[in-house]
Amino acid sequence: MSTLHQPLTEPELLAALRTLNRSGLRGGGRAPHKPLLLLWLVDRFAVSGNSETRYEEVAEPVGGLIAQYTAAVSIPDGERAALPFRLLEAELWAATDAFSQPLPEPASHRRLLELGARGRLRPAVEKLLDDRQVLDRVRTLLLAEAIGSSTGSSGTGSNSSGTSAGSTDSALEQSLRGALAQPPAGPRYRQETRRVRDSRFARAVLPLYGNACAVCGFSGRIGQAPVGVEAAHVHAHADGGPDVVQNGIALCALHHTLFDQGVLGLTEHLTIMVSPHFTHAGDHRGPTATALAGLPVRLPADPGHRIAPQYVAWHTKHVFRH
Repeated sequence: MSTLHQPLTEPELLAALRTLNRSGLRGGGRAPHKPLLLLWLVDRFAVSGNSETRYEEVAEPVGGLIAQYTAAVSIPDGERAALPFRLLEAELWAATDAFSQPLPEPASHRRLLELGARGRLRPAVEKLLDDRQVLDRVRTLLLAEAIGSSTGSSGTGSNSSGTSAGSTDSALEQSLRGALAQPPAGPRYRQETRRVRDSRFARAVLPLYGNACAVCGFSGRIGQAPVGVEAAHVHAHADGGPDVVQNGIALCALHHTLFDQGVLGLTEHLTIMVSPHFTHAGDHRGPTATALAGLPVRLPADPGHRIAPQYVAWHTKHVFRH
């Protein structure tokens, strides 16, 4: 394996993924925590061109995957994701707190949330994943590693419930789509080099929306710093969208993901559209996203700072799933 700042070859990357440091499970197999986290990160990269993520985004979906594909133990789903997030090999992954400082040892689920922990695959790894064929080979390997762990084998045969590895493979793919809130049409893969984001964009956009989500009003803070609220580009940054406030909207992490995936959109009157392809089981704890349809988004007080029609039109044409 190469050092952190050297170029990485595909064989080196695949070898590193096969030799992840993983503890054993009772009943056989190796813990699938790291392969499942990596699958989630790789799929996120395929969708958005960026693997950067906050621990609060990872905890529930990856914890749920780990719970589903690991022998039952009495650990809450959210806690399960803390271990791979903190211990994933540094050659592949960089994790820090909200201020780019190293994470302490140890760091529990609660502590990672308090620190605003975030991480990203190393640039050398992302560079390799820019090649769709490499990305597909990486996914295939990680699926085999995760399935082999959950079945207590090398990815073949049956698990303790009598479920075949082939059906486990299909179930894992469906679970990954659900964990990413990714519509089944598949990722929008981009071949072009990603543009460097301007941090001034977020600092300009968020205050205009009171550091609160324009869809649901969520306004989390750690001290004076906003947390869980992001400046989203309406015309996607990776597709040439400019870093101007008229192309920005403040969204919480959930609604940012749904907006970028085309589940949510905006009408010319800046009311919310919900894709007819979106489904959600829903429960008593809160309304489904479909209840947002037709509601107006919260807007800056100054009309000159509101979203410009050309950016709304671009999102409606290229991203929203009609």
